[in-house]
Amino acid sequence: MAESLGQQTSYPALKINGYLEEQLRKFNIVTSNLGSPFIPVSATNIDELYGELLFQREDGSLPVLIAYDTLSRFRPGPFYRHKRQQVLYTVHGPLEGIIDTVRIINAALDREDAAAQDVNFWASKNQSDLTQDVFFHNIKTFQIDESRDLLELQSAQGSMRMIYRNKIIVQYDYHTVDPLDALYT
Repeated sequence: MAESLGQQTSYPALKINGYLEEQLRKFNIVTSNLGSPFIPVSATNIDELYGELLFQREDGSLPVLIAYDTLSRFRPGPFYRHKRQQVLYTVHGPLEGIIDTVRIINAALDREDAAAQDVNFWASKNQSDLTQDVFFHNIKTFQIDESRDLLELQSAQGSMRMIYRNKIIVQYDYHTVDPLDALYT
C-alpha cells in the first residue's frame, strides 16, 4: 500500500512543538495526564476547551494551552530547498504559567543555530518513527503581545477565573529532504 503525502512529508512546526513540550515538562508546566499542550488553531471556543480540561485536572487548576498557526513560509534566498517559516504560538493559561512558559520558550529557542542544533538532536532521538526530512539551521523568537491581555473564563463551579494570553512568533530556517521535491528536481 502506498504511503499518503502526509506520511511522506513533515510539518516542521510539529518537531519544534515536540521539543518545546519536553522543555516544558522539565519544569512541570506540562503534566503527562493531559497530553500535549499544543493544539492547532481552529474554530474551537477557548472557554469550552478549558471547561473540558477543568474536569480532567484533579486539583481544578488551569493548564497552559498553546495554540499554533503557520504565519508564513518563504525562501530567504535563491536556493529552493532552504526555507523560512514563522509560526504563531498563542499561550493561554494562569499568569504564572504564562510567564514561565514564555520564558522557557524564549530560552530554549531564541539561540539561533544552537537552538536549531538542539531541535535537530531531539528529533533524531525522539522521532525515529517519522522520517528525518527536516533539518533546522536557525531559530529565533519574537514576543508580540503582553501578558496584560486578559480573557475571562467562568469555571464549572461558577466562579470567575482569569485566563491570560501571550503571543510569540517563532521563526526558523530549515531545509527538507522531501519526496515531493524529488519529483520536480
